[in-house]
This record gives sequence, structure tokens and C-alpha cells, in this order.
Amino acid sequence: MKFSYSIFYPGGNATALVNKLVLKPNLKKLINDKIMILNPLVEQVGFIDQKNYQLEMAGGEFCGNATRCAAFYYLNSGQGKIKLKVSGVAKKLATGIDANNNVWAQMPILPNPVTKRLGYTVINLEGITQVIASSKPSKQKAKSILNKLGLINSVPAAGVMFISKNRLKIKLDPFVWVRDIKTFYYETACASGTAAVGLFLALQQKRNIDNLKVIQPSGLTIFVNVTFSKKVIKKVIINGPIKILKKDLILNL
Repeated sequence: MKFSYSIFYPGGNATALVNKLVLKPNLKKLINDKIMILNPLVEQVGFIDQKNYQLEMAGGEFCGNATRCAAFYYLNSGQGKIKLKVSGVAKKLATGIDANNNVWAQMPILPNPVTKRLGYTVINLEGITQVIASSKPSKQKAKSILNKLGLINSVPAAGVMFISKNRLKIKLDPFVWVRDIKTFYYETACASGTAAVGLFLALQQKRNIDNLKVIQPSGLTIFVNVTFSKKVIKKVIINGPIKILKKDLILNL
């Protein structure tokens, strides 16, 4: 079998998209593992349908940065808007590229998305659950938190978002576990984690969040906008630039 794929760079979070929709879990994992061996910078792999606007992640999870990469691909890096079917999410998500060439995506928020558990703030999105933490970041600490909260096997993907503030800047250190393919990365950037930070601050401050700048481990930025009304989160949008690192690579299985 032969597959072609490209590697995108959304905020530093190298993401491979395979130019064929693959749904079989074993085949997805095999392709995922092969691509990651060949390209050590890649942190996640998705599969896109050439006929329809659809993205399937290797672990069946939701991924905000891969969603933005798929929009970038389908719109051929030009301004516009589409609705995208994404794994882990029931309804199609609005995505697009704005006049400043920033690629944006709607986040799949759930009713009452923020809960408190064992002293942690847990942000529940469709397809991925994020935990907000303010302690010193480490992979060991993140895994311990996920185990403590029972998130290792109960959801398709879960992450711990360590956040720190320096004046008006917010820095994010994201650790993300994907259950079905058993990957656990200190990610160079995390879009759903950035969305979780925006959600957390909007509810904490009881106000809208407008283009909040969240610094990723890569040193690059992802922005988040949160619409907050009558104590309810109405909409969360993340945005930022994307570029292509490598195009039309061939994988032989």
C-alpha cells in the first residue's frame, strides 16, 4: 500500500495529514507509527477525505491544530470558510482562513464544559479533555494528574495544561495523552489546550476573551476568543498562522 502525506506547522505543532480517509483503527495506528518514525518532529497524524471535508485522527480523538491544518489544506491556503467533519465530534465545525491569513477553527464545547475535580479545573471538550494546572510542568506530573482523575482510559484523549502568567502574557506547557494509539507528548503547541485556557479565564473573570495571546512551547502564538454570556460559554474560536513544512511525501507499507 502507498500513501501520500504532507506535514504542516500550526504554531509549532508538526502535524501530518494523509491524503486518504482511513477509518480502520489498526491501519490508522500502523500509518501513524510509521510516519512518526520517519519524521520525529511529527506529534500527531490525521487522515483527510479527498471528496468531502472530513478529518479523522489516528486515535479517533479531536485535535484543534489538525482541524486548522485540514482547513488550510481544503482552502488551498486561501481566504474562505468551510464546515468540517472531525473525529470525536458529533456536529461539523466551522473553520476558515481570514483576511490576515490566520487559520481559525470553532472548538467543540460541551454544555457546562468546566468542572472541578479533586482540586483541578477540568475542561470537557468533545473528543478531548483538558486539565488546567499551575504547578511546575513535567511529564511525570502530568501523567500522575491524568491517572488521579481517571482520564487515561475514560476519554479518547486527555491533556494537562500547565499555565503561567508573566505580566499580560500567558505561557502554556501542554502534555497530551491519546488513548487508542498510546502517544504521550509534551507538545510544541496545543490548540485545544489554548481553547481550554480561554474557557477557564472567561468563566473565572465572567467576561468575553478577545484574541488572547497564548505563548506555546515553540515560542509561537495561538490566539483564543471566547464568547461568554449570562454565565454560559457560547462559542470558542482559536486562530493563528500555519505553514507547510513538507509536501506530498510518500509512505510505503
